[in-house]
Amino acid sequence: MPMAARKPGAGRSFALVFSGGGARGLSHAGVLRALVGRGHVPSAIVGISMGAVVAATYALNENWFDDLIDMDTSGFPAPPNFRAQGLRAKARALRIAIGAAHDMYFGWGTGARSEKWGRDVLFYLTRGRNLEDGRLPVYVCATDMLTGERVIRSSGLAADRVYASAAIAGILPPLVDGPHVLMDGAYADIAPVDVARATGAEVVIAVDPSQQGTAVGPQNGLQAMLRSVEICQTEHARLRFRQADLVIRPQFAHSVGTLDFQMKRHCIAAGARAVRKSGAQIRTLLGQEAAPDEAPD
Repeated sequence: MPMAARKPGAGRSFALVFSGGGARGLSHAGVLRALVGRGHVPSAIVGISMGAVVAATYALNENWFDDLIDMDTSGFPAPPNFRAQGLRAKARALRIAIGAAHDMYFGWGTGARSEKWGRDVLFYLTRGRNLEDGRLPVYVCATDMLTGERVIRSSGLAADRVYASAAIAGILPPLVDGPHVLMDGAYADIAPVDVARATGAEVVIAVDPSQQGTAVGPQNGLQAMLRSVEICQTEHARLRFRQADLVIRPQFAHSVGTLDFQMKRHCIAAGARAVRKSGAQIRTLLGQEAAPDEAPD
């Protein structure tokens, strides 16, 4: 991997590792905006799943932050709500459930019908550009479903690379890329800190948007499946994040499920708050002084 260029007087160079988390992964946008706003500009970003979406959008889209806030999330599959009142509402929930079961058993998943929509969204966010054309190097991690190994890409059409990294099993079809059948990067490696170090950065800062517990239990099989994957990844994630020099952990005031994109502004704000809370630690780690007009943390 090429070593990222270091700007004179900018302090120690650092690479970011953006993990997944679905809707919670949009907290990466808040983290990134807060870091850059304080003069902490990364030399490279490693992205997984939603972290890859944020990383590639930042690198390739000048209007990256506003476009992420306004990102169309209407195509994500709506889970059936059997707690809704009224015969019509219950009938709608039943239709959703039957359609989801059909898509799971006879297709790639509940979001397979939205694949084109999802690809169009990613193409718009990344302006139809290639990863290697960004303002900084971006490394996107996906999982090869044939070998179980991670596949890292830093070039090629960004929309395809990001789609592969974010294709959740049971929801979206995989991306067939030569000999690889690629899906969500978090399955193989939720925090590729070693990839970030290989860029030549002196410091690696990882962002972990996970929620270890939740006050609201799953209401259907889809939510239970997604939550079970999160639980299974917990110990692996702890070991991987331990290899970073600093882990920023956004705190969410409410339980946010993988597909709860109506909470995206809340998640973005949580990322910004986490940077403010860790401001002094970040400056010390990067060997930078606080800006004269910067408010105390």
